[in-house]
Amino acid sequence: MKWLFSIFLSVFAFFLFAQPGPTLTGSVTDKKTNEPLQGASISIYSNGRISGNITNEEGKFTLSNATAIDSIKLSMIGYHNKIINRSFINNTASLVVTMDADAINLEQVFVKPLSGFEIVQKSIRNTSSLLPQSNFENTNFYREIIKDKGEYFSVAEAIFNTQYYPVKRSYKLRLEKGRSKEDVIATRLFEDFHPGGGPEALSELSLNTGFPEFLNPEKMKWFEYKKDSVTSYNGRTLYVIGFDQKTDIHHALDKGKIFIDAQDFLIVRYEAYNSPRGMPYLKNLKGTDKLFAELLHIDFKRKGWSKQADYKKLDDRVVIDHAKETYYISYKQPKKNLDLDLTVATELVVTDNSWSIKNPITRGDEWKRKDIIANLPNDFDKDFWGADNIISPTAQVEYIIASIGKRNKEVPAEAINSQWLYHQKNSFVAAQQNDSIILIPVMKSNWEDNETGGMIFREVTGDFTVETAVNITKRSNVMETPDKGFQQSGIIIRNPNEHGENNILLCLGTGGNSTPKFFLRKTENGKSKGTVDKIGSPGGYLKLEKKGTEVKAFFRKSNNTEWQFINRYQIEWMKDSLQVGMIVMARFAGSGPKMKPDMKAVFTGFSIIKI
Repeated sequence: MKWLFSIFLSVFAFFLFAQPGPTLTGSVTDKKTNEPLQGASISIYSNGRISGNITNEEGKFTLSNATAIDSIKLSMIGYHNKIINRSFINNTASLVVTMDADAINLEQVFVKPLSGFEIVQKSIRNTSSLLPQSNFENTNFYREIIKDKGEYFSVAEAIFNTQYYPVKRSYKLRLEKGRSKEDVIATRLFEDFHPGGGPEALSELSLNTGFPEFLNPEKMKWFEYKKDSVTSYNGRTLYVIGFDQKTDIHHALDKGKIFIDAQDFLIVRYEAYNSPRGMPYLKNLKGTDKLFAELLHIDFKRKGWSKQADYKKLDDRVVIDHAKETYYISYKQPKKNLDLDLTVATELVVTDNSWSIKNPITRGDEWKRKDIIANLPNDFDKDFWGADNIISPTAQVEYIIASIGKRNKEVPAEAINSQWLYHQKNSFVAAQQNDSIILIPVMKSNWEDNETGGMIFREVTGDFTVETAVNITKRSNVMETPDKGFQQSGIIIRNPNEHGENNILLCLGTGGNSTPKFFLRKTENGKSKGTVDKIGSPGGYLKLEKKGTEVKAFFRKSNNTEWQFINRYQIEWMKDSLQVGMIVMARFAGSGPKMKPDMKAVFTGFSIIKI
């Protein structure tokens, strides 16, 4: 099996942005049975703001910056609410919360002569009237797990900003942070086609872009509805309405339950799965997904699915709070010797809402359907995330990480020395293995024309020589070299104090095709020019020598001992304190699904010698 260098020396943790203050952990269980309560909603009240969280499969949760929390409220359908105030939070680092079931008599509640069909009709009207009418946005945490025949080969997570445009019935996604742990051989084949729908599929459950068929007034005639039971949530009574497609409807539709507030008739939750009545009429793909599958010779069959969406009333508007989907899929691609029986599980938790759009998503920043979560970087740097869990990691997730790493025969690595400083930290990840440092670009970036890519560096004054050995490979297959775009890595001398971008780069990599090259570039006030030459192999030694205002550049091949002089420059901005270090960048002429970073640079023997 092809192997990919990766890290996770310690347990892989799932994190959001770091925040100060201690963390608060907790567990939520049924008071009578002591069973963990998965999916309990946690409302966090802090300085007038309300944010959200949710318990994981083991009923556990973690909250950051606990000293800033005024109170938390735990809610779950079928249980009485539980409120924990500040004084109790400040006196413990770990909460154990038990919740009491709330039993309601069916006959006592169903006193109105409304049928299940009429209750759903009324709930659609009332919920529609309270959906946001102006543009708004939210921040959400997304997790995706894919397995084949019980073998896990991908777990990924991301933070997205989602902006909704209710009048246009549309939305846009922007990836804020993301990472994955993957079996490269399997997941890299999904570069053009996502079998489970990805974060877009969950964003579409918001109701702002449309209602599912069983909640669509024009399509309700396809379904039969009945009053199943009643339950409680947040101190209010809920109708539980069961539904299924009618026996004479020749479509593959859903079956499930709708939870509706008995007082204001708002939709609180629905749970749906594939109706056995409709499976004979299942059409596996449509639209662009069908086109991609045909182009890639993929035999794709949906074997079943399940969906859940939870909604809450916030400032007299109904918004999505939590959603999850699971798809069961047969995926065959003979040309690549694939015969997969997939389970694709995705989950989304909304962590923050804003009734205005602060920073509109541009076309270049927008996450599109061709972007695949499994293709996000393996995260070598724990600081890339921070310390605030949204869905706390479970034993299952830890097992997935360990099993994928073992199967891929991954080489352990560690975080780089803390003496290194970062620039454009989110554009790359860094790791250290013995005396080597690894840099991997994770998003498009550049070191030309007043644009900056990523680097690690140290601040240096006076005269010095900086040199290192560099070897460039694909990230997805270390036996191959990069073959697309301008993917380069090397050494840099940079003056951050001058107007515009001012630096000297000496790097190796690709320059529009797969031929390995070295690049010497001088950028002054955002304008770049330099030297390019073929080198025959994607590795070699680089050296920049700085004396006064003069810089000389040298290169030598791995099998040579003599340095090759490239060029010299006289540069006035070399007088100041400088940033000296290692850079990585990736840019592409196009924006197709394959136009994304796929490079790993290994630096060995990096040294800065004062002269």
